[in-house]
Amino acid sequence: MKLMIPITFFLMAIVACITVWFVSTLKPASVGGFVFFAIWLVSPYAMMSAALMFLRPKDKPSFHWYIVAVIVSIGGILFLADVIFWHPDAQGAMAVLMTPILQGGAWILLLPVVWWVSRNART
Repeated sequence: MKLMIPITFFLMAIVACITVWFVSTLKPASVGGFVFFAIWLVSPYAMMSAALMFLRPKDKPSFHWYIVAVIVSIGGILFLADVIFWHPDAQGAMAVLMTPILQGGAWILLLPVVWWVSRNART
């Protein structure tokens, strides 16, 4: 469990850096556009990191929070890679803007599911 925490944060940091690189490949027209898109697309990782650091139980960390963070991080980066590189089309810009919202929804939906699976696996 002790090793899972730094690995999760390291993975989220790498995925956030890759996301900023994806923003640079989109070639925004201005520095302000780059900053806006970078902040918008990195915000789910910042929120997940804050939740992992401050909202977890103090007596024993719940490993399912870290599993969900890894799943949502990898899913978000794969979704962006799909929209930007693998299947680019005219609606790709809207899909890129929706990515943090989709990641937030996935976080909210996966937390109870993984908690339930981890709880039933122990019994």
